[in-house]
Amino acid sequence: MFPSFNRVCVIMGFLVSLQSAVSGQTINPYHMNGNAYQENCNCYTLTDDVNNQFGSVWNINKIDLNQPFDYKFNINMGCRDNDGADGIVFVLQPISTSLGSSGGGLGYSGITPSIGITIDTWQNTNDNDPAFDHIAIHRNGDINHTSSNNLAGPIQALAGSENIEDCQWHVFRIIWDATTKSLSTQIDYKDRLQTTIDLVNTVFSGNPMVFWGFTGSTGGSRNRQRFCTSLNPGITSLEGINTCFPNAVPFTDSSASFGSIVKWYWNFGDGTVDSVQTPTPHIFPAPGYYDVKLNIKGNDGCISDTFHRLITVGSKPITDFGYQFPLLCEAIPVTFQDSSIVQYGTINSWIWNVNAGADTTTAVSQFIHSFSEGQQQVSLRVQTKEGCVSDPLTKTVNIFPRPVIDIQADDACFKEPLTFISNNLEPAKPIRQWYWNLGNGKTDSSSIVHPVYNSGGDYPITLFAIGTNGCISETLTKTIKIYSTQANAGRDTVVADNQPVQLQGTGGVLYSWSPATGLSNPNIANPIALVQQQTTYTLTAYSPIGCATTDDVTIKVFKGPAFYVPNAFTPNGDSRNDRFRFIPVGMKQVHHFRIFNRYGQMVYTSTDPQKGWDGTMNGKLQSSGTFIWMLAGTDYTGKEYQLRGTVLLIR
Repeated sequence: MFPSFNRVCVIMGFLVSLQSAVSGQTINPYHMNGNAYQENCNCYTLTDDVNNQFGSVWNINKIDLNQPFDYKFNINMGCRDNDGADGIVFVLQPISTSLGSSGGGLGYSGITPSIGITIDTWQNTNDNDPAFDHIAIHRNGDINHTSSNNLAGPIQALAGSENIEDCQWHVFRIIWDATTKSLSTQIDYKDRLQTTIDLVNTVFSGNPMVFWGFTGSTGGSRNRQRFCTSLNPGITSLEGINTCFPNAVPFTDSSASFGSIVKWYWNFGDGTVDSVQTPTPHIFPAPGYYDVKLNIKGNDGCISDTFHRLITVGSKPITDFGYQFPLLCEAIPVTFQDSSIVQYGTINSWIWNVNAGADTTTAVSQFIHSFSEGQQQVSLRVQTKEGCVSDPLTKTVNIFPRPVIDIQADDACFKEPLTFISNNLEPAKPIRQWYWNLGNGKTDSSSIVHPVYNSGGDYPITLFAIGTNGCISETLTKTIKIYSTQANAGRDTVVADNQPVQLQGTGGVLYSWSPATGLSNPNIANPIALVQQQTTYTLTAYSPIGCATTDDVTIKVFKGPAFYVPNAFTPNGDSRNDRFRFIPVGMKQVHHFRIFNRYGQMVYTSTDPQKGWDGTMNGKLQSSGTFIWMLAGTDYTGKEYQLRGTVLLIR
């Protein structure tokens, strides 16, 4: 394919509104060249979907550029995209109605003097075309975009797409303002290009009279490229206008035409017609759906296609509604559901009223409301988007009373039986059933319950009741605190005679030790004990409300300070004398306790007197025999001790 055959310049079909004086159109005031032909009264094909075609269509009446014009056309650039070409041009020139050429120049190249607005659908790199379908304004048949004759563009032909070869009709508008010397373009009513130039003096050497027309071509690629002088009937939208029977409906013409419109053909779908631009507001004979039609006739004798607008003449709705449950209780939201009907129209507004109070208007068909006890009145009327309003419908509903209850439950101690009491605050509303959730995974239906909580913590208690009329009370929640203690007096210990030892009590908030003999303070967690003989102390740990637990600790008294070490043990698993332990008396610190076998291997080491040796080495049982031990420590006065001895392991 030669590059010159690959340019697609598309000129979009226009609805043309001529602001300047235009003489009356003849039956066909257009001259056609090349492959162009007339499709119908106001539409023309410039090229068929065939390679190497050229077509041009010229209006045989010259226009005066000293006057403004506003042309609107409808254009269709074909259905091929990747292999579609080449495009169309809207041209102003004063020479002849027989001009044009084939190839990549779009039938416009070389026409001088001239102004051309190109819609180009093929990229010719020798003309510096962009890759997308584009629009530009050129002078004197020069379509190279780097030339001084390129007055505006190129930009995308469609504002939102790179492709205009989409099988669709598009509105191509060209506006010339003779006062400001502004030439501008729109496609689908979106601004595309604008240039300011004195067409009469700069381009046409003072001659204001020019022909206008379209040219188009194909080359090695092709498309069917068409335009229509606009003859588009239209009826202004009735959105928001009341069309409820028997209101009169106003109709406003919004048609557009290349030339002037000489006649309107209205058909209101009910057997009546009219032939003026703005008919008298029409009263339809009955509610219903009416297909209103409009055709227009241009001053060239062409009659448009038929424009349809479906009109809904609304009928009066019939109101009805219901609610969800047969039993309605005070302070419980009730959902009312509209079930109104309308034969013609659409219900879009619901006006609810309770006990003749203020209206509540909603955009949805549901209405939710809470009531007090007794008989209540609910009314509804509905309205359609066509403006029809129904008669109100009123229904009486009986609202039954709900029980009013209370919980009596206090903080308490764990593991103690408690008493929770439900109260009916209004005995005139008798209770049929109670429903407890005790917060510990258990429920109950008695009026009085006696739960036991085995651990402390916060427990959310809930209670509701069902009255004998079936209404449910409010659900009450009360969090109770269950207190627990876990008295721990510490481990039994051994001390030297008259050696002070500090007790370590835990597990409560308040504490009491007994007996008080030898204690610095029996009512604190960690008193100092000074005893001369073995004594067992009992610790009682309390919560703030008195929940108590107890634990004992025994203090053995030996003469000392000293280490007491046995001379034999029997690790046979009978839980008696199974470990070899030492007893530190009056010792502040144990430095080491080590045991060796007869080969000098250390079989055990520790500083914990409670642990003791179990008669093994690395998990293996040691044979019966004599083992050597070494022990070192410091007593509570600071004296150092280094001891050694033997122990007999007996199996």
